[in-house]
Amino acid sequence: MRNVKRLFSLFVAVLAVFSLAACKPKEKIIGTWKMSRTVYQKEKDGDTLIGSREENASLYESEQSYYQFNSDGTAVHHIEDGGGAMDVKGTWKKTDDLSYSYEDEQGMKTQFNYVVSEDALHVDWYSDQEGSDYYYVLFVYARK
Repeated sequence: MRNVKRLFSLFVAVLAVFSLAACKPKEKIIGTWKMSRTVYQKEKDGDTLIGSREENASLYESEQSYYQFNSDGTAVHHIEDGGGAMDVKGTWKKTDDLSYSYEDEQGMKTQFNYVVSEDALHVDWYSDQEGSDYYYVLFVYARK
């Protein structure tokens, strides 16, 4: 009887070790994300403004567009525009504690930064090209 108890205790201890080893923390990026707002500057030293969907439609994707980041490192950017839809496949990887790089199958690369206080993903975009409508745009994605 004593040997059975020891064997059972050993079994429970081994099971606990394997259970803890399998508990990998879920990456913050995993899930479905939809653009919720934009913040922009027209000029380098200009005012920072919030871009409403109505006044800055060119900065926004459609209401049905989103990113889906999966736990296996794959991703899909679902885009709907003008009555059509397409899914662009890609991959993501963690680049530091709260940053992730995403590359789609067309070679487009994007850096997503997770903001803990907002539970949001941020993408910064800059343009120093002459004649550009915007110098800086911050795209903010919220969980869908």
